[in-house]
Amino acid sequence: MRRFDQRPGEDRLLTTADALARSVFPAAARPGPSDTQDLGHGAGQAKDRFIFLDELRGLAALSVVLLHASQLFSFRLNSHPSLAVDFFFCLSGFVLANGYDQKLKAGALGSRAFLLKRVVRLYPMMVVGVALGVLASQFALTPNIALAEVSILAVGALFLLPLGLLVGQEAFAINNPLWSICFDMVASVVYGSVAHRRIHFWHEIAVFALLAAALFQVVMFEGAIGPVGFANWRAFFEGFVRVGFSFLAGVLIFRWNIHRRVGAVPPQIPLFVLIAVLFFPFAVPSDVYDFTCIAVIIPIVVTLAAAVPQGAERPFAVYLGQLSYPLYVVHLPVIQFGDHFQNLTDGFIPLPVTVSGTLLVAVGAAHFLHGCFDAPLRAYLGRKFLLN
Repeated sequence: MRRFDQRPGEDRLLTTADALARSVFPAAARPGPSDTQDLGHGAGQAKDRFIFLDELRGLAALSVVLLHASQLFSFRLNSHPSLAVDFFFCLSGFVLANGYDQKLKAGALGSRAFLLKRVVRLYPMMVVGVALGVLASQFALTPNIALAEVSILAVGALFLLPLGLLVGQEAFAINNPLWSICFDMVASVVYGSVAHRRIHFWHEIAVFALLAAALFQVVMFEGAIGPVGFANWRAFFEGFVRVGFSFLAGVLIFRWNIHRRVGAVPPQIPLFVLIAVLFFPFAVPSDVYDFTCIAVIIPIVVTLAAAVPQGAERPFAVYLGQLSYPLYVVHLPVIQFGDHFQNLTDGFIPLPVTVSGTLLVAVGAAHFLHGCFDAPLRAYLGRKFLLN
């Protein structure tokens, strides 16, 4: 792996949460390494110890893109990609605990500095996501969202407030995936505020058990995890349970060294398990399936992926990790424009062609934004605020 010591430490999710070798993708190798490239920094581990997590995060982001494409282009997709968000939350907890537990506990990093690092990590692409959402709301949606509502939605998204619920829409209707960034930021604030304290082992178990019980109630009541976090006011408040359980699971996987106790794991195992979770082809009760995956299988996937031994360089895995966050933020407006284009052509262009082209545009936009905007801006802000 290439070393990026001159760049900001953790700054590279779920929630919310991001290079291929320079000889292959020059633009992608610019400043801004992925989260897992710097996971071992300050923790006595090789920097690419958890590089396989980059690959899984990228695949999870692609599954969310496919979900929204299937919804907007109206093609059938038997899958559960909404669970990718819960994977992001769990991964985020693991990543932040590995990167910052020791620094926060030792006082080497204050809570405010930690929060600033998270803001620098998430906000540049969030602003782009809001801007693209505003454009899509005026030029790609039918009917267009009124300008007054667009202003409310945009301000709410920029300040991570669910103002869309005030105007009868989803919490972050300007660009719906931003809801998970909101909850990832909330989890980061809570983590940064309490990580320096000594918390008894049994207290951690008690909180984890209470969140598991609350999650069970939420999933059984809603019938599925999909709408939790954004659909309405009730679902929004239930989102705190959703992120709380998965984020804490990721933190505890690191703190209890579970990933070190399972031994070396072949990368195919967590890869196939995650794909099976997100694209399970058989009809099953959504509530039982979602809870089982969130409470049991997804934490196991994160544990097994973290236990994949360090091996040869995996430039494509790094690239997928870097692409995941920009793609997650920008894909929905791009798909909305693609759907609008398909409607304008009145079916003249075959739907598979439009869908494939739209997905390629989304990936290309994410690649360009990461290399030419997000990574350079975060590197600049890291130097300006002394976050290295």
